[in-house]
Amino acid sequence: MNDRSHMGYEPSLDGIRAFSVIAVMLYHANIAWLPGGFLGVEVFFVVSGFLITSLLLEERESSGGIDLKQFWIRRARRLLPALFVMLAVTAVCVAFFAKDSAPDFRRDVLPSLGYFSNWWQIFAVDTPYFAASSLPMLRHLWSLAVEEQWYLIWPLLFAFIFGAKWMRPKISGVLLIICSGAVMAATSLYFVQDNETRTNFLYLSTITRSSGLLLGAGVALLWRPWQKTSPTNWWRSSIADALAIAAIAVIGALMAIVHVSDARLYQGGLAATTIASAVIIAVVMRPNGVLVKKFFSQGIFVEIGRRSYGLYLWHWPIFVVAHARDSIDRLAFALAATISINEFVYQYVEIPARHGALGNWWRNRPQLSVMHRRLPVFVAALVVALLGITGVKVVGIQARDVSIDTSNADVIFAVPTTVAGTTAIPTTSVVGSSTTSTTIAVLPRKLVIVGDSQAHSLAINKPSGIKKTFVVADGSIDGCGVYDIGVGVGGTNGNFRRNFANCVGFEKKWAKSAKKAKADVALVVIGAWEVLDLKINGSIVAFNTAPADTIFRKQIKVGIDALRATGATVALLEVACMRPVTSKGGPVPALPQRGDDARTGHLNDLLREIAAPEDDGVFFVSGPKEWCSDPTISTSLSYRWDGVHAYKPGAKLIFETIATSILQLPVTK
Repeated sequence: MNDRSHMGYEPSLDGIRAFSVIAVMLYHANIAWLPGGFLGVEVFFVVSGFLITSLLLEERESSGGIDLKQFWIRRARRLLPALFVMLAVTAVCVAFFAKDSAPDFRRDVLPSLGYFSNWWQIFAVDTPYFAASSLPMLRHLWSLAVEEQWYLIWPLLFAFIFGAKWMRPKISGVLLIICSGAVMAATSLYFVQDNETRTNFLYLSTITRSSGLLLGAGVALLWRPWQKTSPTNWWRSSIADALAIAAIAVIGALMAIVHVSDARLYQGGLAATTIASAVIIAVVMRPNGVLVKKFFSQGIFVEIGRRSYGLYLWHWPIFVVAHARDSIDRLAFALAATISINEFVYQYVEIPARHGALGNWWRNRPQLSVMHRRLPVFVAALVVALLGITGVKVVGIQARDVSIDTSNADVIFAVPTTVAGTTAIPTTSVVGSSTTSTTIAVLPRKLVIVGDSQAHSLAINKPSGIKKTFVVADGSIDGCGVYDIGVGVGGTNGNFRRNFANCVGFEKKWAKSAKKAKADVALVVIGAWEVLDLKINGSIVAFNTAPADTIFRKQIKVGIDALRATGATVALLEVACMRPVTSKGGPVPALPQRGDDARTGHLNDLLREIAAPEDDGVFFVSGPKEWCSDPTISTSLSYRWDGVHAYKPGAKLIFETIATSILQLPVTK
């Protein structure tokens, strides 16, 4: 054995951390060429498993046991102060600036403090982690929860197993590697394509993400090269570096091709990243390492790695507040803010806390001057008061629905002239009706609007004065049209995903809304999701193909049958020509598929076909032509706040256009 009986500080491990946190930050910046940057978290897990186990093993060898109390105190000093500061600053920011984030922050802050936010996101949050429409401030803390749970459980198991001297370290290391492999295999087998709930569990749970921690721990028990005296061997070093470079290439390739809901991630991608990370760690821990060890030990990488915890803590809430994904300028500002704020906290909070600054102040209080004794107390009181005010303010902030039009209160519904009397109205403008005439409906007609968020916007932004003509009920389901299987695929580069697993049972919700409203007519408003391609069981079903049309017909018939069973007449509203734009606060980016008039036109052809048979209670109702023919209206954000969802002027246009058609529909109630 050489003079290095202990591992000591290894700079290259911080270098590995540096690249991991950079990858995660680029992923969170929505950089298109790195869709799998989140795999940097898996690298972190392997490093953590290796380091913590190495420290525990060396403490056991030097002292004969494990001081769990001191271990947890060291972890608390390392992790908690920076977390508390980040949460406090974020709370102030949410209370006074980023108020739209208040509901999510309020929901997630306690799980974040208790380090169980990963389980909270699995079981208590409706929106999955990987949903494109959701950017909660504290979403990223799930991985810290996994690590903290590891820090709590693993030392106990370690002390119990080795305290009882049940087995030797090398045997334990082999068993841990076997356990890690079992978790990897189980994750692969448990994965089900297009099952959003299960994918969410696989990505976030401590159980499924323990493979990296277990493998790192196993390597720590088996591989301790610093204890062996051996001369520099160029051949062995070259082979080791070649293995490490290959492992780096594997991780880089995976980061470049997989996304968070990709089947390849769970059926081998995570396992490959875990194993590759272990290989890199094993190589850089060799005392005689040459190429890879020296590369990761570069000063700039080491300094970034030392600050990686804080960079991870701060970057995501800053990205959300600064809307870093919107432009290069905003991203540059967010990165600069992250680096600056983190450096301040690192120097004046993290480092002093690690050295026990608070305990030292308390012990040395009698020898300190009056100012040095009282100043920290005064500052703490101010902070507590500010947080109290902030907490009250955050609790009082209600969720804002960006679909609600608050600036056009004076929009008034103009009753069509044919509605005023009792004259007969020709029905030839409605597909699916007979060519006879029908007497004007008894007013007001009860109308339930079902469908996706377009239906919601139309219902909540109905113009004033409409109650004499229509009693409108909102039966919409956000994010759900008529698909309850597969994943919608779209976006400029096909990177946008919308999993429809949480739309299962949409037809029952439609029917429930119709019954509750005692609806005469159910107006179906869809199209925003149905214009996307579908990915089912790993295969793409392209829009405007026979298989896609078959699925659409089948799915909308499910909804129609459920509505007809309530006795309501069904009106299929023409899918509007959409002019999507990226809007602040909008949950979905401007998808080019929505702006493709050929796609919306094809959907309307299918809807007309479905409504064509007479006397089945299903009708196609034409919407405003202005959505396609008048740019001053179709592109006006006062009509549709994001080019898709109607504000009050847009809702007024729709209601006035379809009023006569809806009122002439025969009803059975």
